[in-house]
Amino acid sequence: MLLNIVTDDELFISQVVKSILMIILAGGIIFNLFRVIRASSAKKRIISVTITALLVFLILFVIKEYRIEAALLKNPVYVQGTTLGYCSVFAKGQGIEFEYELDGVKYHSCNTFYPVPKDSIVVPGGKYRVRCAEKFKSEGRMIFKRS
Repeated sequence: MLLNIVTDDELFISQVVKSILMIILAGGIIFNLFRVIRASSAKKRIISVTITALLVFLILFVIKEYRIEAALLKNPVYVQGTTLGYCSVFAKGQGIEFEYELDGVKYHSCNTFYPVPKDSIVVPGGKYRVRCAEKFKSEGRMIFKRS
């Protein structure tokens, strides 16, 4: 399916990056756990425990995103979506808010439109395909090519 080649590539590259990040975070967790055990003072132990807790939180977040993107990559479901307006995507800038229906339930989501030029996307009311997964129905990604 030619319309989804870029989306598959982006998801695959994102999975590779997240895998590397998880390895780095796991290494940091293991390193800091050893520092907790070997700490000579309470202050050093508290700092190591705090860093370990932060790394655990980060790795859990990355694992969640990894699972969502793996489901989108391996078992995609395509539905029609409608653009609603503009929104902000954390750490990625401006995005487009949209809604779609899957199994009789309406979902709202927001994602970036890069590399598609913003002025080529009809907002509001544009009809585009949304890639989602049965396991994570509310995490759809709009494909900003006319369907």
